[in-house]
Amino acid sequence: MQSHAQATVPHPTAPSQSPLQALAPAPAARAASAPQGAATAPSIGRWPAYLFALWGLPTRVATLDEPATRTATATALRPVLTGRAPEPAVLHLPPAPPPPPPGWTQATASHAAAHWRFGGPPAPRARLKPVQQALFGALEDARVEWLALQELPGLRGIWLPFHAGPDAPQGLQFEALLARLSHCLLDPGHADPHPWVARARAVFYTPQGGLALRDTAEVRQAASVLGHDIGQMRLPFNAATYRVHAAYRDDHHWLWEPDDTLPPSATPLEGGGSGASAAPAPDAVQRPRPPDAARAAEQGDPGEGAGPGGGTPVAYAEWDARIGRYRPAWCQVFEHPPRPVGPAARRQAAAGVSALARRCAQALPAGGALRPAGRAARGEDFHAAALVEARLQQRLRQTPAADPYRRLQPDHRPLAVAVLLDTSVSTGDAVPGGRPIDRLGTVALATLQALALRGHRGALWSFASRGRHRIDLACLQTWADTVDTPAVAARIAELACAGSTRLGTVLRHGLAACGQDAAGAAQHRPLVLLLTDGEAHDVDVHTPGYLQADLARAVEEAAAQGIAVRCLAVPPARPAALVRAFGPGGAAVLRHAAQLPQVLGRLLRT
Repeated sequence: MQSHAQATVPHPTAPSQSPLQALAPAPAARAASAPQGAATAPSIGRWPAYLFALWGLPTRVATLDEPATRTATATALRPVLTGRAPEPAVLHLPPAPPPPPPGWTQATASHAAAHWRFGGPPAPRARLKPVQQALFGALEDARVEWLALQELPGLRGIWLPFHAGPDAPQGLQFEALLARLSHCLLDPGHADPHPWVARARAVFYTPQGGLALRDTAEVRQAASVLGHDIGQMRLPFNAATYRVHAAYRDDHHWLWEPDDTLPPSATPLEGGGSGASAAPAPDAVQRPRPPDAARAAEQGDPGEGAGPGGGTPVAYAEWDARIGRYRPAWCQVFEHPPRPVGPAARRQAAAGVSALARRCAQALPAGGALRPAGRAARGEDFHAAALVEARLQQRLRQTPAADPYRRLQPDHRPLAVAVLLDTSVSTGDAVPGGRPIDRLGTVALATLQALALRGHRGALWSFASRGRHRIDLACLQTWADTVDTPAVAARIAELACAGSTRLGTVLRHGLAACGQDAAGAAQHRPLVLLLTDGEAHDVDVHTPGYLQADLARAVEEAAAQGIAVRCLAVPPARPAALVRAFGPGGAAVLRHAAQLPQVLGRLLRT
């Protein structure tokens, strides 16, 4: 296939109508010269000017032609993007199937411009499976289109017809689910009932409807996690035959770094480049991999991003009360996956459920328990008062009421509790009653055990900060894990006490974890439980009250998301400071372990 026509962008003149209307060639003009029944190479005359009008990007447009493609296989071809700064961007248009779909070339050009304007640097394919690579492409397509729609909302009307309609896939295979997900991400008003699509949508959007995947690193992480779910669903995928459903979208070659291990592409491009293994321009922007991710790759960790770990930082805004606004992307959180625990460490750890955990469980409401709630016409147990009334009505020669049974309804939604355990340097200090970390670890383990005994779910992270650029959260138990007491106890016993306590950012990460979990467990009520020994503090903050105000703001954000936040502290924490941050009833100080059932029950019931 050879590039046989090309056009470069002229300097546009001032049009009398909108650029999109003036520079998009009319459909009739595009199809006028096409032989009937043949695949046609789209007219490219004014498309470079159209691309320039969108975001002022210098571009070239070329068409590809080869006799072998002038068949029904032309419908499987996709546009190809090449060229990274400082090289000019080139859009290679394949022959359109007969007849060309209405608006196809305009949709293709608009999508290419969105990639050039908002796309990230090329990503390495290493450690991503074919399913995850396909997901990366679909999510990155949706991300750049979302950003483009913030500036040019009318583009949705150009792209959406290629996702909707009677030909849109509705099956349960992976490719169909990917097409259904693409439709949902382009059109937020479109609801899809499939749980995996709903989970992926929750990963893509923030609870407020904004964009959660802010760059290609976060897209890669999301693709890894969602691809892991597809693997658990045992859905087959043939990468050799896969084509993006929306015909205007490109073949995703532009998203990846060159890979010499791949076979040469069957699509030669202008200038000698080809397919997935083609090298980018000499000065192409390359994004270095984070140090933790590079170390993980060298150590051969399986499946990048199987969870939120992998060392890739997540950026969070921080509230600055002095200026009354957020500092965007101010803090970086590094989450680490659970550490494997060997047999020796398991044997040394406490085994079984502790007596303290059993007492705590008695103080908690049962998850999903039923309680009497009036009368019903059907049921398993009679309503005592209804039986008395029925007997009286019989004696009065009246027809008894038809609802003699007891109606039951759930008393409490089961909880999904994200437990955040403070491991800052102060938790290792020797104080009356023992080190705070020992007491906090006992509380964390007993809480997880009590939650499991009462039908609730829990996950556990330890945290510490070293300035706003380094906030570490180590996962000790995931949502999917059952309470493996020896493993969790061993991880807690080996925790090192170091760093500081940037509670606001830690809380925001806990809220994000609850939000991701809620996408697959909507029947649970999310709650974040902070376990700490004091107030917010960090080495790079010297303004009194700065971090306390940010923590209070994070608690307000949680309330807006419908997520409860509770704090259980041990001495030397001050109750007055906790009340200011978490509100009355939102925090408590545990002075003796014997008080834990009463204190924990009060915090988790409210």
